[in-house]
Amino acid sequence: MPRQVNTTELDEFCQLLFRTLDRLGGDLLPLFLSERPTAYEKYPRLLLGHIQYYNDVEAGFEEWKSKVLRDASDRRREEEFPELLALKRWLLDHRDLFEGRKDNINHLKRSLYARVYEYLYPRRLLTGAYAEANRGKPDALEEGAIRANFRKVVQPYVDKLAEVYGGGERLAVIVAEAEEFLTANRQRYRWKLREMEAIETPEEAAGS
Repeated sequence: MPRQVNTTELDEFCQLLFRTLDRLGGDLLPLFLSERPTAYEKYPRLLLGHIQYYNDVEAGFEEWKSKVLRDASDRRREEEFPELLALKRWLLDHRDLFEGRKDNINHLKRSLYARVYEYLYPRRLLTGAYAEANRGKPDALEEGAIRANFRKVVQPYVDKLAEVYGGGERLAVIVAEAEEFLTANRQRYRWKLREMEAIETPEEAAGS
C-alpha cells in the first residue's frame, strides 16, 4: 500500500526553497510568468535529483548549492547566502521526508511547475504591473522611486489579489517580497523593457 505523501511539510519546504532561489536572483527563477516551464522547474528539480541520487540530504544539498552559487546574482550571492544555510538546516531537520522516500520526491517532481507558478504568480504580477506602467520611464526603476511609488502603482492589483489571498499577513508578505524583488532586480527589468521597446518600435513604424 502506498505511503501517504507528507503534503504539509512539503508545502513548507517549497515555500522555503522558492523564496531562497528568488532572493538569490540571477535566472534561478523566471523574471516573467510567460517563460517556459523548464525555467520554473530547473533548480528545484536539480535539488531533488541530487538528493535522490545520493539518498542523502546533506550530500545532495552541498552539490546543488555549488551550482546555485555559481549561477546566482553576483550582487545577491553574499547578501542572501544565509537563506541557503537556513534551507539546509530545514532539510537536515526533515531529512526523513526525502531519504528513502521516493513517494515524496516523485510527488514534488510531478507538481513542481504548478507549485513554482503558484508561488511566483502574485509576486510577478505586481512587479510586472509596476514595470509595465512605467515603460519608457527609466527613472521609475531607481530604488528611491520604487520605494516611494510601488504600492500606489500596484494597489489595483493588490485589491484583486486580496480576493484570493485575503487582506491579511499572507498578502502583506507577498507585496513586501515583490517590492524587494523589483528593487533588487530593477536593472534586469530596465534591460528587458528596453528589449521589448526595441522589438516593438519597427512594428509601430511599419504600421504608421
